[in-house]
Amino acid sequence: MPLDNAWNAYIFREGKTVLRGPDLVNEFSCRLRAFRPQQTENRTEPLDLLLRAGELECALADANSPDAASAAEVTDSIAETVVRRAPLRSEELAATLQRISAPEQVQVAPPEGFAYYALHPLDMADLVRTTNAANKFVAVIGIRSIGTTLSAVVQATLRKDGSKAERTTVRPTGHPYNRATNFTPEQERWIAVMRSHGAQFFVVDEGPGMSGSSFLSVGEALLRAGLSRCVVSFLCTRCADPNCLTAPNAARRWAGFQSYHTTPTRHLPKAAVEYVAGGIWRAKVFPSEKEWPASWLQMERLKFMSADGDFLFRFEGFCRFGEDVYRRAMKVADAGFGPMPQPREEGFGVYPMIRGRYLTASDVDRNVLTRVAEYCAFRVTEIPAKIDSAPELELMLRFNVKEEFGAELPTEMARLHIERPVIADGRMLPHKWIDAGGKILKVDSATHGDDHFFPGPTDIAWDLAGTIIEWNLNGEAADYFLRAYHSQSGDDPRERITSYLTAYSIFRCAYCKMAAAASTGIPEHHRLVREYRRYRQQAQALVTTEVGARGFAAD
Repeated sequence: MPLDNAWNAYIFREGKTVLRGPDLVNEFSCRLRAFRPQQTENRTEPLDLLLRAGELECALADANSPDAASAAEVTDSIAETVVRRAPLRSEELAATLQRISAPEQVQVAPPEGFAYYALHPLDMADLVRTTNAANKFVAVIGIRSIGTTLSAVVQATLRKDGSKAERTTVRPTGHPYNRATNFTPEQERWIAVMRSHGAQFFVVDEGPGMSGSSFLSVGEALLRAGLSRCVVSFLCTRCADPNCLTAPNAARRWAGFQSYHTTPTRHLPKAAVEYVAGGIWRAKVFPSEKEWPASWLQMERLKFMSADGDFLFRFEGFCRFGEDVYRRAMKVADAGFGPMPQPREEGFGVYPMIRGRYLTASDVDRNVLTRVAEYCAFRVTEIPAKIDSAPELELMLRFNVKEEFGAELPTEMARLHIERPVIADGRMLPHKWIDAGGKILKVDSATHGDDHFFPGPTDIAWDLAGTIIEWNLNGEAADYFLRAYHSQSGDDPRERITSYLTAYSIFRCAYCKMAAAASTGIPEHHRLVREYRRYRQQAQALVTTEVGARGFAAD
């Protein structure tokens, strides 16, 4: 089955949140005023302030606020503190924030590297020191969103090492695989001045992503501004194969620029000694490689184990991003459904390894289904979310059905009703449940329901549908499971479950298809193709059954 359109799959959600600008400023200002000088030593609190500063600066810049420059001064000052471990002028910076007149509404998005991929801001400081840019003029251009914070760190590092560094930020626009960058007149004047000083130009962002188009759009905009390629460099967070980038003519275009990339982070918990990410963890918990579940290895969270094998360390986000995950994990543990997390370290969740047997679909019985139903009912009560509708999730459903089967999904079938909004578990597969001496426990319960993949906050029906599909429940078993959930929660999901079954299966189909395309040439490719075919068959059966009366048959 061809994977030629795999890169068109719609699996990454927007993730943006609309907030009141004044509230964002006031909350940040309160955090600054509460800061105490001794907190500089452990770096946790200054790091939180840095991430908040970058978020506010980015939001104001995207809104074209005239106060974005003031916010940038705050970001720069906190970056100096983090890089140099210098004193933080918290009262002065809080006063600067209070003078900012923020728009009534601003948009913010999670900085993926800080939230999901264990990118510590100081990893970029380590990188820039390898570029031999000391004692030179350097112009730093951060690609918003996360490039805002990273550009401030790069500038602070360069200044510490003797360079005359200045920075600005840009927001490339257009199709994700073919971005375009246009500088403002003020930025064009700044580029001309820096060029006259013979400056080196650094373009800073996480990635490159699958296309590389954001980096390329900024680099080529600088060439149009009259710069030579030899003075433009990309500061990246991964080493990309230019031949695999999906932007038009990406390999040829990328080869024209010097690029540097960070090394694996050195900011790890002390006891995290054995690397088990990239699918390696499977050899620790499954007796045979034949039992390994498929995994998109490049997208896995960074994971380590302790030397004695008693603890798992999984990256769950720096500062408040990880704190949200920790609170969810604590609720799961307190209710007796999962392992009790230990205090977080360096953005990593710390979990005791559960000794027991990982379940398979063949283990399904009424006891198992009752336990899973109880867990879903628990999430409705204890891990709710604020959401009124699911427009982006519905768009994902429509788009991927059209892309995979070449036909439009009827409006009613694409409607995903929100009755019990939750932060979904998102990983209801059998191997995420362990029989620990007769007690069935859930692992990996806190990170996936609110990351940069779908579904994001949604109805509990997403996890109900995931259970039905992943455990391959027949009609009788599915009916028992839904009735057990209804009994526990008081919520009858039967009228809305079919649409969620379709949405879940088509998302997993699209996800595995793109993952397989990204894994060509390694053994994982075959596992992912197998899973893609399985989900596709499920999605096809659901779509065909539901709309067959309209004369549509998927493929």
